[in-house]
Amino acid sequence: MRMQNEDFHAERPRPGDVRITRRVELNFWRTCLLNAAGLLLADITTSSDQLCFGDIWSFSLLIVTIWFLNWIIKPVLVVFTLPFIIFTMGIGMMFINAIIIYLAARILPFDGIMVSSYWVALWASFWVSVFSWGVAMARSERIIRRVLHKNGNAQENAKNKDDDVIDV
Repeated sequence: MRMQNEDFHAERPRPGDVRITRRVELNFWRTCLLNAAGLLLADITTSSDQLCFGDIWSFSLLIVTIWFLNWIIKPVLVVFTLPFIIFTMGIGMMFINAIIIYLAARILPFDGIMVSSYWVALWASFWVSVFSWGVAMARSERIIRRVLHKNGNAQENAKNKDDDVIDV
C-alpha cells in the first residue's frame, strides 16, 4: 500500500517543478477576420471587373482556403525566400501573401470568385497587411501599458518597503 502511495505522489508535479508544454495557437478567427477585412477593402478600392467575390458563402470559403494555405504553404515559402524577406526588411511577406491569395482564388471552382491578376492580389495583400499591422500595434500598446502599470506599482511598493528599513 505504501508503494502505491509513493508512486502516486511521484507522478504528480510538485509546485516548484517546471513543465515544458508546447501550445499550437492557430488564431483562426483573428486571421480570418483580418483577411476578410483586407479583401473587402481591396474589393471596394478596385474596379468591379478585377476583384469580385460573389456571394457570402464563396467569400467565406475563400477566407478559410486562404487561412489553410497560410497554415500549410506559407511556412515553406518563407523558408525558401528568407534572404529576400530579410533583404526587403519584411516587405517580401506581402508578396508571399499575394501568392497565397492568388492561389486560393485559382483553387476554388466558383465562378463568383475572381482575382484577375497577381497585382490585384498584391493590392489585397497590402490591405490585409495594413489591418494585421494595425491590430498588432494595438495589442502591443495594450501589453506595454499593462507591463508599465505593473512595474509602476512594483516601484511604489519597493519605495514603501525601503522606508521601513533603517540603514546603519
